[in-house]
Amino acid sequence: MTESIYDKPETTSDERLLSLFSHLSTFVGGIILPIIFWAIHKDKSKFVRFHSLQAIFFHIVYLFFVLVMTIFGTLFVSLGMVGLGTATNYGSKGMPVFMVILLILFVFVLFVVIFGTLGYSIYVGIKAYKGELKRYPIIGNIIYKKVYGV
Repeated sequence: MTESIYDKPETTSDERLLSLFSHLSTFVGGIILPIIFWAIHKDKSKFVRFHSLQAIFFHIVYLFFVLVMTIFGTLFVSLGMVGLGTATNYGSKGMPVFMVILLILFVFVLFVVIFGTLGYSIYVGIKAYKGELKRYPIIGNIIYKKVYGV
C-alpha cells in the first residue's frame, strides 16, 4: 500500500517538532537549520528527512526569487531615476504616472511574495507538526518519491 498526501506515518513528537522547525526556519535560522536537521536525521527518520529536504529546496527557490526581485528592483529604480532626471530636464514636474504605477505594482508583488512565503511556511510547518506529509508544489512530489521510494 502506498502512502498518500493525507497519510500520517507513525512519528515521535521530536520528529514532528524538528519538521516544524525546518519549515519555520524561514523566520530564524534560514537554510542552515533544515540542513543540520537533514544531516543529523537523514538515516534515522524518513519523516524529518522529507520535511527538512522540502524546507531546504523551498529556501533555495525563495532565495532565487529574492535575488531576481532585487536585481529587477535595482534596475527599476535606476531606470526610474534616469526617467525622472530626463523628465526634469524637459520641464516635467515629477515622475511619469506609469512609473508610479509600476513602482506600486512592484512593491505589491514583493509584499505578496514575502508574506505568502511566510504564511505558507507556517501552514506546512503546522501540518508537519500534526504528523502529516504535506507537500510543497512540484518539489514536494519529487522529494516524496526519493525519500519514501514510491
